[in-house]
Amino acid sequence: MSSEHKLFGAYDIRGIYGNGLDEAFAHKVGHAYGSYIKPGGSGRILVGYDARLSSPSLRDAFVEGVLESGSDVVDIGIASTPMAVWWAAQAGFDGGAVITASHLAKEHNGFKLYAKCAKPLGAQNGLGEIRKVVEADSSNGSGNGSMGRTTGGAEKTRGTCTTENIIPQYLTFLLSHLRPRRRLKIAMDAGHGAAGPEVQALVKAAISMVDIIVINTKPDGTFPKRTPNPLDKGCLDELSQLVVQEKCDFGVSLDGDADRAIFVDEKGKLVPTDLMIGLIGGELVSKNGGGKIVYDLRASRSVPEHILAKGGEPVRTGVGTNFMIGSLKDSGALFAGELSGHYYYADMFNTDNALRTAMEAINVVAQGHEPLSTLINPLSVYSTSGEINLRVSGIHETLKRLEESIAGGTKEHIDGLSVNFQEWWFAARGSQTEPLLRLTVGAVSPEILADKTQELINIINVDK
Repeated sequence: MSSEHKLFGAYDIRGIYGNGLDEAFAHKVGHAYGSYIKPGGSGRILVGYDARLSSPSLRDAFVEGVLESGSDVVDIGIASTPMAVWWAAQAGFDGGAVITASHLAKEHNGFKLYAKCAKPLGAQNGLGEIRKVVEADSSNGSGNGSMGRTTGGAEKTRGTCTTENIIPQYLTFLLSHLRPRRRLKIAMDAGHGAAGPEVQALVKAAISMVDIIVINTKPDGTFPKRTPNPLDKGCLDELSQLVVQEKCDFGVSLDGDADRAIFVDEKGKLVPTDLMIGLIGGELVSKNGGGKIVYDLRASRSVPEHILAKGGEPVRTGVGTNFMIGSLKDSGALFAGELSGHYYYADMFNTDNALRTAMEAINVVAQGHEPLSTLINPLSVYSTSGEINLRVSGIHETLKRLEESIAGGTKEHIDGLSVNFQEWWFAARGSQTEPLLRLTVGAVSPEILADKTQELINIINVDK
């Protein structure tokens, strides 16, 4: 298997910079992508990049490849993935690309590629074709590949590159959804990531409606304060302390490219991501007089219960971008969320957006005078394990044995195996990149949770 093949995942391209993922590779990807989006050239492609030290040079090489494919580039500079993808769709670009490794460690980088209307390219739609061209370029020593020429064999006309600042348009849209009934004070940690400039601009733009205290807004690819993943150990500490010291109503932490939002309440305590799906989803249902809300199968049982209580219709789906976006489109839902902290909005071309989620959280908390910790209490009625990663010799065989070993319950096969009982439930699914089984368990009490979690782990580990 080539090093390029290993870099292509189900939804994006990722790897450690310098280990196959370098400027030469970026050039090939840019050329293949530009040719895929507009085989004859003359397309318009938006390009942004994150704060990582390797991103500027990878951006330059990628853009050069796109220009050689015959398409024009609008370079928006350092940008969050949500802003770039939304604007590419909103402004009618033929495609959008972001050089980013999202929440992964600083030595990583990669590419998120989109077609028109924020349609993500994945292994089954576009990314697979691009991978084949990139690999062909490597094997024949060419930098252009078969997509690089017109059918007559003539070189395409080189595209042009311009720059644009889209933060004002982005904030205008975000703030159109901010409708607080009282003034809050919130804290926001940009984590030295790509959204720093957007967050700084947001503070000023939203000053008439909300006080926002910000930290770590200067993009810095060394990530001096914390990792790009807010859920890594210790990464919420600074934010939590700030919330308590400044008596904020809550805090929100962004990942490296701001497509994930992680919340802490007014006490600085982590709010489980799945419970925020229910809280925000319930508010959107109330505001819209009904509607569907998509949630992933790892979420607590309280999430669909809360949405139903608010007059909405919960829609259960699998894990990951494809499931989320597919379910949003198929069901016509307003909103979707998953355990990893991604929250998707139908009115933003079904894209995920951390800053929009912060706006919606402000709306929820500002509805009355109860703090976030009180508002989340009704959703905290069950005990849950979080996602447990277990190394197995064979995912399919393990899931089959697990299903055969569990008597009764209501079984589903949306994404792996889910089984629901009256007093407990679990979801088990295979990792797409490692020989890991990801297990999530929930129950009506901590005792039942501990007992059933151990029972399931024993069944899964029987071959060890």
